[in-house]
Amino acid sequence: MDRPVRIAVVGPAHDRLQADLRQLPLRPEVRSWVTLLADAEGLSRYQPDLLAVTFSASAEQEVGALRLLQQWWPSIGLLLVTTAERELVDAPLAARLQARLLVLTDAPGQLAAAIEQALHGSDRPRPDAFVDLARGLADEINNPLQYVAGHLQLLRASFATAQERDRRDQIGAALQGIDRIRSALDRLRLLAQAANGPRRSERVDLAAVVRQAGLSRPESAADSVVLELGTTEQPVSGDQEQLTAAVAAIVWFADELAAAGAGCHLQLDTLAAARRLRLTARIPSLGDWKLPQTFEPFYPSRALRGRSQGLGVFLAQTVILGHGGQATVRRLGDGTLQFDFVLPA
Repeated sequence: MDRPVRIAVVGPAHDRLQADLRQLPLRPEVRSWVTLLADAEGLSRYQPDLLAVTFSASAEQEVGALRLLQQWWPSIGLLLVTTAERELVDAPLAARLQARLLVLTDAPGQLAAAIEQALHGSDRPRPDAFVDLARGLADEINNPLQYVAGHLQLLRASFATAQERDRRDQIGAALQGIDRIRSALDRLRLLAQAANGPRRSERVDLAAVVRQAGLSRPESAADSVVLELGTTEQPVSGDQEQLTAAVAAIVWFADELAAAGAGCHLQLDTLAAARRLRLTARIPSLGDWKLPQTFEPFYPSRALRGRSQGLGVFLAQTVILGHGGQATVRRLGDGTLQFDFVLPA
């Protein structure tokens, strides 16, 4: 059984933060301390995986204590918790400490995403930066694309005679290319919508969604990944369209890993308060996989040398986080990569 992540909340009381942490689907173990200076011994005994620290108005002594703790404990993750009013004050401190800055908001999934990045010591942009980029690209491309598509349709209609068939076919091929671009824009729009959480809430059998995604794969990929789903329903509450797209992206990603030579296993199971879709992949070349960059758009494409669809893993993470879940990746002792996509039951 996986050990829960240990999180130490240090500083002025954040009842809401502790409650939100305890409600995460993977149920981390959470304890609180008043200050770093007075409670260093207790923290040392607890051995947390992650420190969630809120600084007081005068933070210099606390910064020094944190630096000392980081020297003793280089692997510990650090999350600097602040408010919107103090973001500009605490951002330079977070940079000095190489900590992930968490601004407490009601944005879906921001807490789970911050924890995952802090555990990996990531200095990558927050997921919402990539979501804003996706939304902007979709808006930027859509209008000129519609303009070009309209003109091409009119031009194709003007080539009505048999002698002009070749030109009409060439324009038809160009319109097919535009349809592929539209499909990519639809994925970008779905991604941007998913960041705001589900648009509707309905009962979704996650096992049926995974099973359908497995059946929808090309025949060449049908036996490349071991699927273990069980026979019982795995209901969750959420947006059917978003969850279907996320699961399809995960299955596609598993197939791409298998095509690169990985032994892949995809298992859906029930935790105490969640449904977990776990993908394990073992291949020597994945030893170079950069964990902090896993969920970045197009990182899988670079890591797998163009095999992956690029946006799929990021889309899956965005949907899962938007539904109040968690998306995590770990490297096990034997080098196996373990991806967990967890939704509240």
